Amino acid sequence: ATDDDGYSAVNPLFWKPTRDAATGLFSGQRCYGYISFESFIAAASECAHGKAQASEFNQTLPTLETTVCATAILEAGRRSLDHGGQPMRLVYGDENSCIPLGIIPEATQEKEDSVGKRVRR
Repeated sequence: ATDDDGYSAVNPLFWKPTRDAATGLFSGQRCYGYISFESFIAAASECAHGKAQASEFNQTLPTLETTVCATAILEAGRRSLDHGGQPMRLVYGDENSCIPLGIIPEATQEKEDSVGKRVRR
């Protein structure tokens, strides 16, 4: 949205904060963005009132437990872009762990690949 061009929806299926042409009422309740927020608020309320634990929503909502790996990958990509394409390495507690503990820049080394090209590693 801009002052000059007004509102524009890149993905109206995610969120549609406009009025229904026929009724004049808000019509975004069935967009998946609205449903996502609605589900999150309901789950947070249940947790706040002691009716549920956050872990009970791991199969139905994107919780920290279920998104930590994807979030780490996205963050490593952002850091790489911020540093001119510098490779980043996810750091794990041990070889059996699948939960990243941190992100560090990977040392850039050149080596020859199988066809003799110099590649960054």
